[in-house]
Amino acid sequence: MTTQKKGGSLHVDRVYPHAPETVWRTLTDAELLGRWLMPNDFRPELGHAFTFETEPGPGFDGIVRCEVLAIDPPRSMTWSWRGGPLDTVVTFEVEPHDDGARLVVHHTGFRGAKGRLVQWILGIGNRTLYRKRLPQVLAELEGDNARRPAAPSACMSPWQRVLIFLTGWLPGRRRPS
Repeated sequence: MTTQKKGGSLHVDRVYPHAPETVWRTLTDAELLGRWLMPNDFRPELGHAFTFETEPGPGFDGIVRCEVLAIDPPRSMTWSWRGGPLDTVVTFEVEPHDDGARLVVHHTGFRGAKGRLVQWILGIGNRTLYRKRLPQVLAELEGDNARRPAAPSACMSPWQRVLIFLTGWLPGRRRPS
């Protein structure tokens, strides 16, 4: 898996040993999406406004407000992604690969110091999302794993929360003395 942080963006490029249709399903089925990302009210329809919900954090009410900006089943989909200090865009691209399906994710628009800090924190979280949670859901869908993964309760790990606290990123508040 490749995860790159460039300028104001995150990029994930990963090949999964599963059919492209199965990977697409995990991106567009609200229940499956909730099992590897966050609980949501997503529908794969152009213009659909939806939310992800997770535990609140410093400067973040726990709600990510999104809208489907573009969708080309079963190849690509783009969402707006707004929460806390973020007003970004996420694009998912799925394509056939000799070993299954290639998923490329572009998360762009991280601006300013707060945006770059969140970019860094999300980059850490992407390792868990795309290396563990999504592969577990994919394996279960194709019968490779009898154990159903639990839905994530938070998009930020305890480690990520500590990083936010230690860096003093508390919008509208001063760093604790």
